[in-house]
Amino acid sequence: MTYSKAAYLRAAAHFTLYGLVKYIPPPLGDACRFLVLKLFVAEIRSWKIKDGVTVWFPEGIRIGRHVTINEGVFLDGFGGLTIGDNCRIAHGCSFISEDHVFSDPDTPIWRQGKLAGPIVLEDDVWCGCGVKVLRGVSIGKGSVIAAGAVVTRDLPPYSIAMGVPAKVVGVRGAA
Repeated sequence: MTYSKAAYLRAAAHFTLYGLVKYIPPPLGDACRFLVLKLFVAEIRSWKIKDGVTVWFPEGIRIGRHVTINEGVFLDGFGGLTIGDNCRIAHGCSFISEDHVFSDPDTPIWRQGKLAGPIVLEDDVWCGCGVKVLRGVSIGKGSVIAAGAVVTRDLPPYSIAMGVPAKVVGVRGAA
């Protein structure tokens, strides 16, 4: 995949401006990060983006209302990333919407390109500390993902999931 000069310039502007505000402590830092991200992301409706959050390919990212994204989170918008309203993202989570192709053992992996797929968190999802969500995954409304889980497949609404890979172990509201 090749990028246009405009894309490189936009990325340079994003990384430069965001780099200036990435580690400013809250609440001032939250407001600064919101204002910078507002220039680059597809859509942002929440200002609680804590210090140390890394944002790649912001043009593919949509963030809903009343979302909190805590320290050290990695957001990758290459394949698309949508975070619905009222979501909580604990520190150290990663949302990786791309993957390397590695099928040809005679070609270096970096030359084989990437696979991209959108990640969707529906409304009211809570991702515990250190959760990893991989490309092409949709997490249903109201789901809770336990700390350290790696989500590799879609999860239905109101799931309680944990493990590597994440498996549904319960349903919210079930007695």
